[in-house]
Amino acid sequence: MKRVVKHELIEVVIPANTTATRFQLPDAQNLRNVQTWGIQMYYNSIIPKSIISNRAVINKVDFQASFLTLENYAGREFDKQAPISQYQTIENGLNNDPAQSVVASIQEKDFKNFVGQKINFPKSYIDTVGVISDTFDKVFLISIYYTDKGENFSQTSFSNKK
Repeated sequence: MKRVVKHELIEVVIPANTTATRFQLPDAQNLRNVQTWGIQMYYNSIIPKSIISNRAVINKVDFQASFLTLENYAGREFDKQAPISQYQTIENGLNNDPAQSVVASIQEKDFKNFVGQKINFPKSYIDTVGVISDTFDKVFLISIYYTDKGENFSQTSFSNKK
């Protein structure tokens, strides 16, 4: 039987004119005590605005100077200060310089998988190297792929249909 992997899109808000360099991940009800199978993160050249709040997504420079720490339910930080760019699986591949007549292309890179870790998202956080201060709110946009604790496997698949 095939595992049913679900998707949840979350955002971490960076308030306007903030001086903070640590931002907690939100407490999303669907992500409580679930098995995590993958995480993808985005910057503004890939997705300019969040569908959740219509806020601007963080720019690539600030994105690449940020780090993710994930904590499990036992209180252990099992993924400590991992560069966020390792969770960026979609790349805006080419230089978008009009002077060089090169058009940017979106390319899929390797997918960063987990093996079913149970992440305590509200205890997990993003650290930035410096202050990300702007006159408007920005967000880190994050895709979480997970298996719901009550639904581990599908009941049907395409391979056994007649």
